[in-house]
Amino acid sequence: MSIDQHVGPDVAAELDALAPGAELVAALDRLSPAVLTGEDLAAYLRGCARVQNRGTARLLDAMHHLGRAQADRVERRADLDEFSGDEVAAVLALGRTMVARKLDLADDLRDRLPDVGDALWHGVIDEHKAARLCEWTRDLCDDHARHVARVLLPEAPTLPPAELIRRIEKTATELDPDWAARRAARAEKNARVILSPNPTGTATFSVCDVAAPRGLAMRDRCDAVAALVRGLGVLTPIGSLRAEVAGRLLDGSVEGMTDHQVALLLASEYHQQDRPEDGPGDGPSDDGGPDGGPEHGPDGGPDGGPDGGPDRRPDDGPDDGPGDGPGDESGDGPGDGPPDPDAGGDAQPDDDQGVLDHPGLPDQPGRPAAEERGSGKPPEPFEPFEPFEPPTLAGPDHRPGRPRTGTSELRLRLSTALGLDGSPATVPGYGTVLAHHARTLLDRYRTGEWRIVLTDDDGRLQNLLLARRRPSRPRGREQRPRGQGCSAIVELQVPTTLLAALRPADHPPWTALLTELQLRLRELGPHRGRPPAETAADHARRRPRAEIERWVRVRDRHCVVPGCYRPARRADIDHTRDWALGGPTAERNLGVFCRHHHRAKHRGGWRVHQPRPGRFRFRTRAGVHHTTYPKRMLEPLVQPRPGPGPRPLPDDGFGPGDAHDPETEAADDLDWRRRFIRRTSGHPRPAPAPAGAVTIATDGDPPPF
Repeated sequence: MSIDQHVGPDVAAELDALAPGAELVAALDRLSPAVLTGEDLAAYLRGCARVQNRGTARLLDAMHHLGRAQADRVERRADLDEFSGDEVAAVLALGRTMVARKLDLADDLRDRLPDVGDALWHGVIDEHKAARLCEWTRDLCDDHARHVARVLLPEAPTLPPAELIRRIEKTATELDPDWAARRAARAEKNARVILSPNPTGTATFSVCDVAAPRGLAMRDRCDAVAALVRGLGVLTPIGSLRAEVAGRLLDGSVEGMTDHQVALLLASEYHQQDRPEDGPGDGPSDDGGPDGGPEHGPDGGPDGGPDGGPDRRPDDGPDDGPGDGPGDESGDGPGDGPPDPDAGGDAQPDDDQGVLDHPGLPDQPGRPAAEERGSGKPPEPFEPFEPFEPPTLAGPDHRPGRPRTGTSELRLRLSTALGLDGSPATVPGYGTVLAHHARTLLDRYRTGEWRIVLTDDDGRLQNLLLARRRPSRPRGREQRPRGQGCSAIVELQVPTTLLAALRPADHPPWTALLTELQLRLRELGPHRGRPPAETAADHARRRPRAEIERWVRVRDRHCVVPGCYRPARRADIDHTRDWALGGPTAERNLGVFCRHHHRAKHRGGWRVHQPRPGRFRFRTRAGVHHTTYPKRMLEPLVQPRPGPGPRPLPDDGFGPGDAHDPETEAADDLDWRRRFIRRTSGHPRPAPAPAGAVTIATDGDPPPF
């Protein structure tokens, strides 16, 4: 192999123009990564990926042919069978389970999803994304599966796997909402609780196949109680704290206690113990989001950086910042107003402050006072604080800078809320929620903050309103018990043309809200399509006021870095041009960054420019350029494609007589695994034996006769 050490100026353009094949392989062979700049290395890497994807497609096709091959003949068997994998396993020295998965993927790409196979062959997507498209459409009929692939393949190369899965679920549900609802209802009948041991000696407790509203309610209550405990100065990593709360609520040790009493009990136990060794490596801070990152702290720069707020450790839990909790549009409600920039919110970077400098701790003897900690002056030496009795918890603390882990967010179309269509909703950080479940959540979250996102016909953001009214409840419906809910954000998306065309009288429970929105829509007039008005005082403040911050979070949707889909609610608000360097606190200079990429901007050598609001240009420390554009508020709506009759539900591996008794779960483990392998590998479940037939049970090893 010869290496050309003289690299021309247009290497990136030449490599990107080549299709995967012999010419691209030869071009890559002539280059050495050691002599390429960052931008050329990015093109080199893209070329290697396309070659690898072509090689994967070729390998899967060869496996499929070998699995159907016949001795001394070029004709192939019509289909794969149970012995096809043995041919491949013997040649490549692989296990039968892995070979079965590869052959299932090859079979899907050849027959069921040929468009995905073509995309893999041309290097557009990789094997992992092709496998996700095949696996998450396996329950669908072939025509629906092909339609989902056609809809998503154009954008699949730019989507991370978790976001691709969410889009598959949403698109598949929109094609036949009734089928999706029947599938979910059947799965809920198989709800079960599983306790399984881990290799570390710990245990995993799982509640499986519960309805989405109930599962979200479980999570929200644990988050809300954990937030109350954290507000009492408990420095346990938020993931461990949530697990402790969930365990206490289930093991009966806090039976009969309110959530506030549970929080006081856990805080008292914590403060009675010795000072914990709570270093950064003590364990995961959270269950993460789609990108697996930790929870995020304040909405300023990371760890009190040049664009940051008070020093917070990564495991301090999310801080949704002012304006993400319930409040009025003016930002005068509790928790809506940003802190005074002169009140000590501009702490300088100090990574050695440790656990003592935490906003949840009150001032202790020997510890710098709040105003001294926020002044930027180095603190005087002090001794570790003495254990103290936690204060009485009067209620949720909505002050800026406090954790808000009890907050859920629900995004759906107004037309879905009104019952005009069956488009599924989205819960950021969770995924797709069926339309009827979303309407259930709407009633549960009626006391939260309701945002009305007005868009144009293309789904682009025009205006953002806070609803002052809520849909009326039917008479006789029980009210939710106080103290058991959580704060919530409901985002209703609607094109202005549709909102203006609705007749409020046609939707009695929603008449008041629709009338209000139509009146406010007319009042906007020529101001439609503009961000909130800003003043010189807004530009001078370090943290944006609630209305501006809310607009930026809705505009960006998630972290603006390419490939990162961390929800905006769990991310930081960053000044594109640092506030400490004269950057204004204005919509055109603000963006959403997850904590990791926020640190990359301040400490990792990344450069960020925002030529227009919502459009970001990045230059990484390797010199690679990326550009992201404003997001659509409304994803394209897929028209339903129901069949001539009710589509059959897929085989779920459970027969009508299958029971899930916890006492017999372990004994049935082998049979469960067989059912699972049949379901995931695409093989149909065997038909039940006729009455009176004798069934012979076999295990993995053949009998000796």
